[in-house]
Amino acid sequence: MLDVCLLGTGGMMPLPYRWLTALLTRYNGSSLLIDCGEGTQVAMKKAGLSAKPIDIMCFTHYHADHISGLPGMLLTMGNAERTEPLTMIGPKGLERVVNALRTIAPELPFEIRYLEINGAKQHFSINGYEIEAFRVNHNVLCYGYTLSLIHI
Repeated sequence: MLDVCLLGTGGMMPLPYRWLTALLTRYNGSSLLIDCGEGTQVAMKKAGLSAKPIDIMCFTHYHADHISGLPGMLLTMGNAERTEPLTMIGPKGLERVVNALRTIAPELPFEIRYLEINGAKQHFSINGYEIEAFRVNHNVLCYGYTLSLIHI
């Protein structure tokens, strides 16, 4: 069964009871995070969830309200003694943007694997997930994601 938790649904500015954009899914021991806005870790703690088992992170686009929580999340994952690789999926520029944010999280005990989306649509099969990325209309390059499960 797929477990889905909307961690943040706010826009541009966090509010006391509404965090910035983030969605976590869990399936068959694997966790997938879509976007990582400011406050994602706080929302996860309130929901009783851990950052360590996140295997996949998908980013819709690189506005701050969708990615500003990433450096702290990476440090928390590293401090949890994570050693398994982390796969990141996102629009063109993913590795450049993440590396810029990592100036405050330069040393991690795990590898980050980058998968940049090419074109209007792209399909990924990872850790039991079928992930369809598709371009959406926004003022910057932006993708939505459809998730389905590989039944294993």
